[in-house]
Amino acid sequence: MVSIARTADDHSKNSSTTVHVNEGRKSCLLKPEDKMFGFFKSREILLKAIRASNHAGKALQFRGWGRYLIGRMIVDLLLWPSDFLAVRRQYASSFGRPPKLLCPKTFNEKLQRDKLFRRRSHQTIFADKIAVRDYVKQKVGSHVLPKLYWTGTDLRTAPHGILPKKFVIKTNQGSGFNLIVRDAASLDWEAAHKQTQQWLRQDYSVHFAEWQYRWIKPRVLIEEFLEGPDGGVPLDYKFFCFRGRAEMVQIDFDRFTNHMRAFYDRNFQLFPFGLQYPRQARIAPKPDCFEKMLQLAESLAGPEPFLRVDLYDIGRPIFGEITLHPEAGLGKFNPPEWDEKLGAGI
Repeated sequence: MVSIARTADDHSKNSSTTVHVNEGRKSCLLKPEDKMFGFFKSREILLKAIRASNHAGKALQFRGWGRYLIGRMIVDLLLWPSDFLAVRRQYASSFGRPPKLLCPKTFNEKLQRDKLFRRRSHQTIFADKIAVRDYVKQKVGSHVLPKLYWTGTDLRTAPHGILPKKFVIKTNQGSGFNLIVRDAASLDWEAAHKQTQQWLRQDYSVHFAEWQYRWIKPRVLIEEFLEGPDGGVPLDYKFFCFRGRAEMVQIDFDRFTNHMRAFYDRNFQLFPFGLQYPRQARIAPKPDCFEKMLQLAESLAGPEPFLRVDLYDIGRPIFGEITLHPEAGLGKFNPPEWDEKLGAGI
């Protein structure tokens, strides 16, 4: 670095100016606050661009571009930056740091990576509660499916008179969109219709950047009410399948009162960790059809790096659903090291 002294005439023109020369080139020395301003200015421009891209994608989606493959590709491309931003923000909110998406190690990080970088058309079938029935029928047979009484977009057109006393009303394009009916005679059909219409209008893909829900055609379905020995909803067994092998099963207890959760291995031995909810320490009785459930879960999971396959036990296995991202990839393990141990399986 050479400092060139100015002449008196030069100083008289601008006494406060000093020129720094580095190999014949000028370099601009910014103050720290100027650099900070530049950073936030760049960040603001980037966020504006992401919002504009998201707005354009939503507008095209609303105009029906999803009817065509090229239209879906364009919409997905426009919405991807906002999905990326949502993944980073939600993960950082849960874990105090952004996810390592390029070199993920934990189970949750790998689920976040797959949300953004592993998008396949058949994942929409897995997430669609109507379309997945054909997949299950093809893979293992229709005998494991709950009865389907009706599908449509307007619940008021359902055949009320021929439905059984108990059933379940759902929509096919989200999670938690269900209404358990224990007595059809006392159901307020108009209120149920309004509720299902609200569900149908929701784009569940925006909640946790779960692309697989974006292109499901929203519909309502009425399905068989599965009854446990006590007359309530039976336990469901959520099989965590890694590359086609069911390595563990999740069971939830007292879901509507004192929600607890336990994980068991293939031999139905209790694992020493919890996920999102307090760990249930007691060992539940092993279902008589547990081996059959293992086989069904693995057949349905196929070669996917990870899928969760949910089955009910009503004396025989009954299919529940297939999930790509348990807890939206934001569930906290206790102790935390199990997040990385499970991540090694994907």
